[in-house]
Amino acid sequence: MKKFIALFSIIILFNFSSPLVKADDVRYSRIISSDVVLYMDSSLTIPWFTLPLGYYVKVLSINASTVKVEYKGDSQSKPSVKGYLSVDNLSLCEEIPQTLSPNLVLTVNQTTLLYKDVDFSLTETIGQNSTVDFYGVFEKNGGNKYIYGLVTASSGDKYVGYLPFSSVYEFTVPSLPIEEETESVPTLESSSTEMPANNYLGETLQLVIIIAVSLVAISIVYVLFRPSKTKARDEVISLNEFDDE
Repeated sequence: MKKFIALFSIIILFNFSSPLVKADDVRYSRIISSDVVLYMDSSLTIPWFTLPLGYYVKVLSINASTVKVEYKGDSQSKPSVKGYLSVDNLSLCEEIPQTLSPNLVLTVNQTTLLYKDVDFSLTETIGQNSTVDFYGVFEKNGGNKYIYGLVTASSGDKYVGYLPFSSVYEFTVPSLPIEEETESVPTLESSSTEMPANNYLGETLQLVIIIAVSLVAISIVYVLFRPSKTKARDEVISLNEFDDE
């Protein structure tokens, strides 16, 4: 009966030790520099736009040199963008932020061209008084600046792309003071395999817990099933008595 209770205790211990770390927790990274560029590709060769200082991106996965993130995913009415950052720009937050991205709507002040791709080869004519949901800023070689955002034309049509700075009225991106502390992330060894954010910490803790529980279980099993010295002694005595007869 005691052996059964001990084995049952081991099973319970294993069942309750595994969910101590949640690997699927949602994590956010804060933009703490004014030159953090979101890239379209994991090789960081195709710049998309510069993310606004002080705001946040949702971390989707982390590998050796890049981080896959989602930006502007806090509104169902606006398309989110999923791209890549350098791992050097990763600054994880302990809590889910209340404000993830700027709520800034700009007004087009003249008829202008909207560039719908990063090569600036696909265009659409946008009329005056169209609106732009601001996402970020893109600066081309040569210093020309463009606004990247969701454009709602006066006709009601919606587009995503780049507009010249001069095509909208002057604006200021609302500041989001950097107050809370952020968690630095250890440098990862070179690897081509992506891992979910925070898994490299959670898996280590889980491994330590599993090893500790395994050692306890082995010790208990050994104590329960090791040969009894008393029983062995009794057997020897019985054999001697049999020989004497």
